[in-house]
Amino acid sequence: MPEDPVLQTICAGILPALSESFRDREIQARFYPYIGLTHTIRRRGASWVIRISDHCRPAPRRVLEGIVTLLACKVLRRRPPAWAAEIYESYTRLPEIEQRLQARRQARGRKRMEEGPGRHHSLDEIFGELNRLYFNNQVEVRRLGWGKRRSWRRLGHYDPVHRSITISPVLDATDVPRPVLSYLLYHEMLHALFHEERSQGRYRHHTPQFARAERAFPHFESARRFLDRFCRKRRSAP
Repeated sequence: MPEDPVLQTICAGILPALSESFRDREIQARFYPYIGLTHTIRRRGASWVIRISDHCRPAPRRVLEGIVTLLACKVLRRRPPAWAAEIYESYTRLPEIEQRLQARRQARGRKRMEEGPGRHHSLDEIFGELNRLYFNNQVEVRRLGWGKRRSWRRLGHYDPVHRSITISPVLDATDVPRPVLSYLLYHEMLHALFHEERSQGRYRHHTPQFARAERAFPHFESARRFLDRFCRKRRSAP
């Protein structure tokens, strides 16, 4: 993507005034077609490279100044000024921005998964059982399956845009008890019911209401302990 003259001007005016680290350095600033509101700043040799999500291309100049300030403070490990966080958060809450984000996620964020029964466990069977016992059959997902990657850190994920649940295939194993997999799927199903909250510019996925509902699962404690031991053991294996 080509450098943007407006961003170049903003960065040249803000960054050197914040720190000597940005003075007498080439600054390359451009909008980039990220799926979400991702913004990055990186040191590359003698230059600084700034990429701002192109969702913010139509943003007022003051919003762009806020984004650049937030990025610089992150690199400098400083607390950002309140005005920068406030003006950026207000912009991200605009309905047109949320609609643009959702449209791009639907177009480009397709989930790659293996649907259908696994070798040892059936997610569809467990999902149906949980939906009947705990959710009055009110949880609806469009896709449910095993992920393509054997992840030991991200064991499950609910995607609200595509309304899909993906479970790491490392759990499709004989030594993983069914109640453990039921707990993990139950956890992801809760995400379909409890909306995330935003506080101080950050999204909070596990609200107090979510936590109370999660602890109500009969095998909550034992499943958590098993997953902690299971993943720690596998990650440390040679």
